[in-house]
Amino acid sequence: MEILLHLGAHRTATTTLQHMLGQSHVGLQGAGLGYWGPKRLRAGLFDGLYSANDTPLLGKSGRAQKRVRLQARKAADHGTALLFVSEENMLGTMRRLLTQTRLYDGAGARVARFAAGFEGHGVTLGISIRCYDAFWTSVIGWRLRHGGMLPDGALCERLITQPRRWRHVIADLAQAMPGIAIRVWTHEAMAGRPDQLITQLTGVRLAMRGQDAWCNPTPHAARLIAECRDRGLLDGAAALPLRAGRFMPFSTHQRAILRAQYQEDLDWLAAGAGGLATYIDTAGAKTQRLTGQGRGRPDDQDDGCLAQAG
Repeated sequence: MEILLHLGAHRTATTTLQHMLGQSHVGLQGAGLGYWGPKRLRAGLFDGLYSANDTPLLGKSGRAQKRVRLQARKAADHGTALLFVSEENMLGTMRRLLTQTRLYDGAGARVARFAAGFEGHGVTLGISIRCYDAFWTSVIGWRLRHGGMLPDGALCERLITQPRRWRHVIADLAQAMPGIAIRVWTHEAMAGRPDQLITQLTGVRLAMRGQDAWCNPTPHAARLIAECRDRGLLDGAAALPLRAGRFMPFSTHQRAILRAQYQEDLDWLAAGAGGLATYIDTAGAKTQRLTGQGRGRPDDQDDGCLAQAG
């Protein structure tokens, strides 16, 4: 059986893709495809492989891997040719991203623990990346809604100067799991094309359900303001950082730096990623990123990041 470990990343339309896969269970089954998503994985199957601080629970990771192997064997026995396993917390948690102010530090070792549960099957990793200004803004917005504080200049500066890029995350994965296939796509190109993405990843063209869903988006500025006021974060001189009416903690200069960093990642991917990964953005999807046309998500209207790779 072939295994596709979809790693997210967070805030790259991962929940929307998971919703679509969950809604299309019957069609997937008929094509010999299986799907395990967060509902199943976080209900006990992956227990022991991650914990609140992103480390394996002492003595439990081996048992968890055996449990995963057993369930994977059952899926194969039932005729599943390809199993799509989607869980963005394999890379780490969003809380940890902002605590460490690092982009998925140690991602390779963490993902390798999960991949070990599928020993004996062919494993491919899939990861979606996103322009840094939009990615970090979305992560900060999520954190605000879950008890975080307003971002300050020091946090934004640390996120700009932190040394890790998407290419380093990909290199971590390749180093921790030598020879493993890694497929990479961008949020800007593929978030509005989940059906095409599934075809790219599985080789199967299906009529997918739930394509019009838009799950777990970054809330609009008015909602964030109301929630922050309810928590007492917006009193006195405090204000939510807005640009063109949207939450944006980075200045114009900072955004330019973050976008230049992302462009370096895109150039690296387009040049072959040093043989570590395959870049799967389609030609049509790249054109969508350049022109701003197509089925982009509403929260991405101001993402920018329209530079072409390759």
